[in-house]
Amino acid sequence: MATLYDGKMATIYDAMYQTFVDYDEEYNFYNTLIQEYNCKTVLEIGSGTGNLAKRFQENNQNYIGLDYSKSMIAIAEERNQDCHFILGDMRNFHLEQKVDSIIITGRSTSYLISNEDVNETFASLHNNITNEGVIIFDFIDANRFIPYANENPLIIHKAVHEGISYLRESTWETTSQENFMLDWTAKYYIIQEQEKELIATDFSTVRVFTLNEIQLFLYLNKFEIIKTIDRKTYAYDTYVIVAKKRN
Repeated sequence: MATLYDGKMATIYDAMYQTFVDYDEEYNFYNTLIQEYNCKTVLEIGSGTGNLAKRFQENNQNYIGLDYSKSMIAIAEERNQDCHFILGDMRNFHLEQKVDSIIITGRSTSYLISNEDVNETFASLHNNITNEGVIIFDFIDANRFIPYANENPLIIHKAVHEGISYLRESTWETTSQENFMLDWTAKYYIIQEQEKELIATDFSTVRVFTLNEIQLFLYLNKFEIIKTIDRKTYAYDTYVIVAKKRN
């Protein structure tokens, strides 16, 4: 897995996503599912800069955050000084005590490039979830995203945070049709007096999935799907999956 959002990229990500994502709505979405299945403890994988952590903490819920980026966790810890965050890899982690819900947010599944990455992640989830617990995660739908990316070679997103105007230009290049992988290049700008100033360039290889692929990966790792939600985000059509251990 590539190094994600280190250094100033973490700060830029945090600023832009304050506009991209309604974190109150995002919290309500996941918390409703967690409460539906009577979960008392939650691990968020891809906890980022702690925007959901803040809301779980404000509601006195038993929350742990896990992220792959030291820089993101540094911001999260400053924002949520009483929350517990773990620097770790979703493919291989071990909690001191199992939790009864694990959520993977922010389409973090896109960074699971190989089949081995996916299988290792679901195996780790299986090892760290209680027998009656649920896993909840989203993924970008390949059937809708790949045609969209092919038809839109340049995708632009704008955001304004604390009086600063940001712009992100994304380009995508399909690298593998077998595993639906794409190279994503993103250029980040600040807009000042209608002129854009480049502040960072980011490159990632990401993977998108079909629903059938995810169903198979879950089955192979002893999970069964109990709910599938077709959910649009600010940029991508996604599915949200709720699954539990298969008896």
